[in-house]
Amino acid sequence: MFVLENEAIEFIRDTYTAYSKVNKTFDKADANKMDFEAMAERVEKKSKQKMAVVKQDCESFDIMPLEAAQKEGKRVLLSTKIDRFIASFSGGKDSQVVLDLCTRAIPPTDFEVIYSDTGYELPPSLSLYEEIQKYYKDLFPALKFHTARNHESVLNYWDKIGTPSDTHRWCCSVMKTAPLYRALLSKGQKQRHFIAFEGVRAEESVKRSDYNRIGKGVKHRFVVNARPILLWNTTEVFLYLFGHDLPINSAYRVGKPRVGCILCPFGSPWDDMIVNNCYHSNLKPFLSRLENMVEERNIPNKEEYISERKWKMRGSGKFSDSLTSIVISTSSTKWEAKVSYSQKDVLTWLSALGKYSVKYKGNQVLGELSYKDEVFNFSIDYQSKINDYRFILYDNNNIQLRYLIRRVIYKSAYCINCESCELECPTGALSVYPDVSIETTRCIHCHKCLEYHDVGCIVADSLLKPTVINTSNMKISKYGTFGIHQEWVDQYLSDPESFWKDNYLGVKQVPSFKAWLKDAEIIDENGHITDFGELCVEINRDSPTLLWELIHINLTYNSPLMRWFVLTFGFAILFDRKSMDRLATEYFLPTFKETTIKYAVQALVQTFKYSPIGEELKQFESQDQKGLSLMRLPYSDLSPEAVAYSLYKYGKTKEISMLRVSDLYREEEVNGVYKEFGIARNDLLRVLRYLSSDSNRVLIAELSMGLEHITLREDLSPISALKSLL
Repeated sequence: MFVLENEAIEFIRDTYTAYSKVNKTFDKADANKMDFEAMAERVEKKSKQKMAVVKQDCESFDIMPLEAAQKEGKRVLLSTKIDRFIASFSGGKDSQVVLDLCTRAIPPTDFEVIYSDTGYELPPSLSLYEEIQKYYKDLFPALKFHTARNHESVLNYWDKIGTPSDTHRWCCSVMKTAPLYRALLSKGQKQRHFIAFEGVRAEESVKRSDYNRIGKGVKHRFVVNARPILLWNTTEVFLYLFGHDLPINSAYRVGKPRVGCILCPFGSPWDDMIVNNCYHSNLKPFLSRLENMVEERNIPNKEEYISERKWKMRGSGKFSDSLTSIVISTSSTKWEAKVSYSQKDVLTWLSALGKYSVKYKGNQVLGELSYKDEVFNFSIDYQSKINDYRFILYDNNNIQLRYLIRRVIYKSAYCINCESCELECPTGALSVYPDVSIETTRCIHCHKCLEYHDVGCIVADSLLKPTVINTSNMKISKYGTFGIHQEWVDQYLSDPESFWKDNYLGVKQVPSFKAWLKDAEIIDENGHITDFGELCVEINRDSPTLLWELIHINLTYNSPLMRWFVLTFGFAILFDRKSMDRLATEYFLPTFKETTIKYAVQALVQTFKYSPIGEELKQFESQDQKGLSLMRLPYSDLSPEAVAYSLYKYGKTKEISMLRVSDLYREEEVNGVYKEFGIARNDLLRVLRYLSSDSNRVLIAELSMGLEHITLREDLSPISALKSLL
């Protein structure tokens, strides 16, 4: 414990010293006066390799290649623009240890303690915070404590955003993180940078086990997260508390393993039991709200629904009371959105995208928008009320502009002044509460407020309803309960002509297999082998893995089941079979019967189990011996041929021949090689360089000097590009 404590103290002191001062020569100067990151970027442009700012043993700093720094074990500095140092206190044992370590490593005048009262807090956590303040103020009178709260109660947000769920965990950002950092900023103040010493530990979860000890921009771009006890275990944490005779949260003494919120979608039945027995009066308002929700929706087995935590199984806003809706349509010349029950006028958020001017003509607005030195026309046709309108952008298929304007529409339609995105503004131009306002003279159109969260708005992401399904071209009953099996595909491709006359498939398996083959584009409507299928015959002999990479790509475009799966389940997130059934039912109801949906999911699971798509391509990997916990993992060993085929498939769907690498990694993108496989950006760049340097190259990739452009050949289709490479 002596070694652990002193190492953690040294880490905190070293981090504080390195980030607050440049070197001994600049003892009285803030680190802001030397922007090492900007210096590193300039060196990168010249050297064309990733550089890093590192701290040397002689208290000086240097800029060197990142790869060399990592090999030499140098400590890489992620930022030097730190304005305030904070210890984030949550009432839990881990943050309590970190706070005490900070008091032993940093002068009490140079850091602050901040506590977020989320409205979810356990009573003993609130009591402990009061005790902690008294304890440390007696020891260090100069140490400052802050309490941060959102302007609204958490139950009000339940009404506006929906219950938190394992898919939409909005509560942490809205009730904790945003109020925390907003409390440290003055209104309209230019964005500042913070180092937050926090009690995150690798032992707590699979995700946290991959965390670095210092991380930048984990939740917000302007925060560097430092984790002094990342590798400590629970026993060591308690030994520290006991050894230094520190106050302990009494919730641990009644059996709570973690003392976070009183009701959490990531909690356990054990947590619920403890809270219900020990803090029932504090839990009651939340239980009452859940009971009312069950009554309103006529959910059967009310007690089971609440006790088994089925309320947290929410993948969309399908059952919310929100009347807001957005219908988007596009063509090669214009982008259109029809919005109903918008929370804000679209012009409120449009100035975040770029400068604009408008003319009013009755209920219509005609405008011009400036974006990247171009001017685009737009119109807004207001209906009976200002919150119902049709927005049309005449953009000649400008993909990046459409990406941003979609986010403007989402933000204006769903914004409830939750404050989360305000923190992203680097100039202080954006103010969200009590009203949204953007000071145009200070806005630099960096789009950080639009890039925040998956669709630009945390509320929109939580309340968006599943896309209305067109049943005329979507059938999930065609699969029966059978997936596509590797041995079936092998047998079919070995002799396509005679397969249907002589095979060992059962009567019910044949139509299922045909449905999968058609979605894989191996056979056509009449069951005849396609040009792609003929190519698969050759590929299967030489490269079976490539074959299944290509099949997976086609299934993500053509199979409603596979498409639902890749759009619903992100990478490195645990799920189980029950959650698959629940999310599929929520998505496909009422178009299909519940039994039909469950059978279809069973067929999809078979596809993962009996083909390389599951384990080999990492789309469906078991995380325990019983196979109860599942995970979709990034697959970066993708064949160059599959990457090229996917890019041409993407380009054909979008009707484009030029794109950027970043387009494929946008959160709201529904197609492309990242959505299909989760390939890491660096791995994709490596493959693109290979494809671009090939003698018979099928694409041009410009990836140096800050460029990331991909140009596809207009004379090639997905199949012809594949044939060319083979």
